[in-house]
Amino acid sequence: MKIRYALLLPCLWCVHLGLAQSLPAVYLNDRDEATVPDSATHYRIVDRKNELLGTYAMREYSLSGTLLLRGTLSTIDPPVRNGLLTWYHPSGSKAGQVHYHDDEADGLYVGWYEDGRVSQRGEYAEGQRVGRWISVHRNGQKRSEGRYNAGRAVGEWHYFYDTGELSAIEMPDRQGKPLALAFFNKDGSPYMGKVRTRELPQFPGGEAALLNYVTRSTTYPRNIRRKGITGNVYVSYTVGEDGHVGQVRVVQGLAPEADQEARRVVASLPPFEPGREYNLPTAMTFTIPIYFAPNFSLLSGIRPPQVPPSEARASAPAE
Repeated sequence: MKIRYALLLPCLWCVHLGLAQSLPAVYLNDRDEATVPDSATHYRIVDRKNELLGTYAMREYSLSGTLLLRGTLSTIDPPVRNGLLTWYHPSGSKAGQVHYHDDEADGLYVGWYEDGRVSQRGEYAEGQRVGRWISVHRNGQKRSEGRYNAGRAVGEWHYFYDTGELSAIEMPDRQGKPLALAFFNKDGSPYMGKVRTRELPQFPGGEAALLNYVTRSTTYPRNIRRKGITGNVYVSYTVGEDGHVGQVRVVQGLAPEADQEARRVVASLPPFEPGREYNLPTAMTFTIPIYFAPNFSLLSGIRPPQVPPSEARASAPAE
């Protein structure tokens, strides 16, 4: 037993030392503005200043503790990003990476899928996209290709199916908005349907059916009901290119049992009709609040009303 204590004490000392090296957490809203914990979507941890480098290492986490971002700050009041910033998928793999200079993206940006394959790459200069940008399908085929000038899309942009055939050609105007747009079928013939640059995923039966599914599927946990806990659990999920729901995570919780139930309900959603961009199936991420309230009754069948999902705001500069 004495040996166990002897081994444990140095470990506790290391934990204490590690905690002492970090400043108090800063809670942030979806615009990265400091806020109170009840209104936060994520939080930032900043280490004490590295006197040798003159920088502060920082990490940002979801409220459930998932790592979202890692990088360095040159000052903390106001926070100014300098050096390499890396975004992460919920699985822990890298999602994107770019250098910052005086709080602006500057240099090569690379994005990755969860399996480590490149999804996008291009250059930034003083916080704006410049030069040639390409995106890539999961199978390695080119997805899109075009050029930016001072953050504005210029010239012809080409979009491709994951089998290599041309899907769309877009010519933006001087403000970067579509001036001319043509879609093509895989056989090269003109697409005669409604031409839209972006369509959101569709749940079978529409939004009302989605809310009805969530309401019918949600069980108010007994311990939460007994304690009279009321509120929303915010759950993020991605509708993949095949329409299946994945990457489900709680971004703002209420209580452990409610969080677990909300995650279960969202993970159980049946396949959607996939979203599309430039006639291509496209993964899109959303956040839905699931409301728990004491007016839920197993006998009466009354469920608390639910709210439609909203499309999640991307954090990486290239999104």
